Amino acid sequence: MKSILRSLVLFVVTAVPLAACGDLPRPFEGAGREGDPSLLELRDTGTVRVETGDDLPEGASAHLARAMARALRNRDIPAYSDSNIGGSYILRPNIEASLIENGAKLDVTWVLMRPDGLAIDTTRSVGELSAQQWFADNPTGPEENNMALPKEFVDKVRELDGIKEDPMHLTYDGLVAQSADQIAFMITGDRSSFKAAPFMKIALIDFAGAPGDGNTALARSAGALLVSKGILVDNKEIDENSVILSATIDVAPIENGQKPPVDKVAIEWVIMEADGTELGQMKQNNVVPHGSLDKYWGGVASLAAQAAVETLEGVLGQIATRKKLQFRADKKTLSAR
Repeated sequence: MKSILRSLVLFVVTAVPLAACGDLPRPFEGAGREGDPSLLELRDTGTVRVETGDDLPEGASAHLARAMARALRNRDIPAYSDSNIGGSYILRPNIEASLIENGAKLDVTWVLMRPDGLAIDTTRSVGELSAQQWFADNPTGPEENNMALPKEFVDKVRELDGIKEDPMHLTYDGLVAQSADQIAFMITGDRSSFKAAPFMKIALIDFAGAPGDGNTALARSAGALLVSKGILVDNKEIDENSVILSATIDVAPIENGQKPPVDKVAIEWVIMEADGTELGQMKQNNVVPHGSLDKYWGGVASLAAQAAVETLEGVLGQIATRKKLQFRADKKTLSAR
């Protein structure tokens, strides 16, 4: 399966070492919590530093970066491109350009990152530049407006000063407009324009490999935890608004002469699109007394599911944002379903 967000969500929980003597640890208690899901979440506010890209002439690259910064400012996101330092977020363009008759075709993937280099999400824009725009001079003046000033004020000052809109801006502004909408949404999480958007649904299917009632118990526990967090679970109607969460479980004895004997429990959680495209995975490993899960899982299923859901919650929220779906329903909405 094709992984499109593996680098964001791969999270491995190592096995808890078994002491030579004494009580066994409570299975999965705390497992999955060593990671920090907040690393995958966005900050509430902050400036965006837009970088220039390669594979473009220097002037065109600067115009593209300025256009994106300008577009974000017009969407109330403080942004700039005239410095290579600072920024609560970094927006980096990965550009594929091909020359065509009288110009060039651009395919730009914008990567939104944290200052520590962690990629948050991506969006893409495609367009064409004329030969004049492709070979545009490198802008020498400062950014077009102060990033703290509202667009209406800037436009009024421009009008009073008799400054006409630069035709060069129009093409670049058009090239980045759709991506700027997506990036502003990623940063602010403002869903006001998506009030009518459907909820993302989690389908818990393909829980397999566990002895006893483990498959059913683990799926039931994960579903209950997701619902308690306001996340819609629907295993019946799987469509374009659904994300599949599955788990492959393996329980096997550890042959190392330990007394009392123990079993290793390995759970691999996988998040997929409805068409089977893999979005990411997480692994859990732990030990339990030998044979203790042959029939009933009981609290072990609850502990394992809780650790997994706490870790994957931030990732699922990011997926909902990318799909332009609402992530959480209030309790009234959930009770009505």
